[in-house]
Amino acid sequence: MQSSQKYVDSLLSTAPHQLAVTKVEGPFEKQGWKSVGSTLVKLQKLGLTSIVVVDNAQWPTNESSAELTKAMIRESMALIESIEKAGGRARLIHGSGVLEQGVNGIETHLDFIQSALENRQIPVIVPIMANEPGRQQPITANQAMIALTQKLVRRQNQIPAKIVVINNEGGIVNHERPGTAHSLVNVQEEYDSIVKAFDQNADWQHLYPTALQNLDMIRTCLSDLPTSSSAIIVPTSSLPSALIANLVTDKPLYSSSLPNQDLDRVNKLRTTVLRHGIKINTFDNVDDLDLDKLTRLLEASFQKKLDADGFYDRLRKVLAGAIIAGDYEGAVIMTKEQGGHYYLDKFAIAPTSQGIGLTDILWKQMCDAYPELLWRSRKDNGVNKWYFERSNGYLRLKDTNWVLFWYGAGGSQHINNYASITRSIPASFTGPLLKV
Repeated sequence: MQSSQKYVDSLLSTAPHQLAVTKVEGPFEKQGWKSVGSTLVKLQKLGLTSIVVVDNAQWPTNESSAELTKAMIRESMALIESIEKAGGRARLIHGSGVLEQGVNGIETHLDFIQSALENRQIPVIVPIMANEPGRQQPITANQAMIALTQKLVRRQNQIPAKIVVINNEGGIVNHERPGTAHSLVNVQEEYDSIVKAFDQNADWQHLYPTALQNLDMIRTCLSDLPTSSSAIIVPTSSLPSALIANLVTDKPLYSSSLPNQDLDRVNKLRTTVLRHGIKINTFDNVDDLDLDKLTRLLEASFQKKLDADGFYDRLRKVLAGAIIAGDYEGAVIMTKEQGGHYYLDKFAIAPTSQGIGLTDILWKQMCDAYPELLWRSRKDNGVNKWYFERSNGYLRLKDTNWVLFWYGAGGSQHINNYASITRSIPASFTGPLLKV
């Protein structure tokens, strides 16, 4: 029988090659460089090769002096040394070899980068741009990250799977959970609220000086990438485990839909996964919904045939709100039942949209909008473990096949009403969905 370690190794050995555009944001002590170098080498062995842009928050970007250029190259060489000591190979690239002032902005040349990748070397880019013959101009690492990403997207055959930022401070600080970072950020929906939180906390600009700059850079990069691509911000203190776990699972280290009071599992590693995300819209009228698309979503998600007439007739009487993700890639259907209690009638994610963090995004939106709610699930439902973790309480109803769940601190005071509602909701589906 194959050992568990050999089984894992065999899985990883067949992992498809992926590309990351990675910003290494110092300054670091010697141990920090060692950790970064060894992590980049391990990721390359696991199938994720980085094109690295070196950064230092202490580098002044408004100077073009020879001394600054030397300092940037010197620090980049420290990273190359750490990669080579970890058993990898790296190549330093800067100036006209990769970044050049063009008519419409920064022009990026990929020849040297491509050559390095073909020779199993990790390209290390110094953010220095050639702006006229014989002159070099330092630019921000974020400018270089954006220019590289956009050029790779135009090439199409090497579209980055990830945008990575390795730094000292970690991910985007979470104002809802002090002392931690956001686990998952849906950039389209949460960008404005994060910026607002920084505006309302004056000391954050000093404590997290590069957070918003990184957020802006990642937002720009992800807007050009397919929805399957993601970004991650991780501190050196969480290397290599945080990046390896994200590579293997393509998920955040901590589910953002778990209750705030779950302090033992909260994201204390200060690692943030970011996705361009999906626009979320809310509706409170059935006639404003695209019922054909909603029906297709529900049937695809539950793999059952919807009793459309019965379901929508009931919904017209009791709909409290519908939260719709994108073009009906996910949906939350909330009803208002007897006693004014909110009931989660349907929670659905399209099979084609699973694995991109949409479940956590919709669940959090729902809980923010409805701080007290209930739902039911069949006792043999494989999703129940997930529900147990996110509910404030549950009850297995006697003489039924239902488990009643509730969310909200006051749920236990309404158990009898909740049980009555759970028993009274009619079935929405008529049977299994017939495969054509």
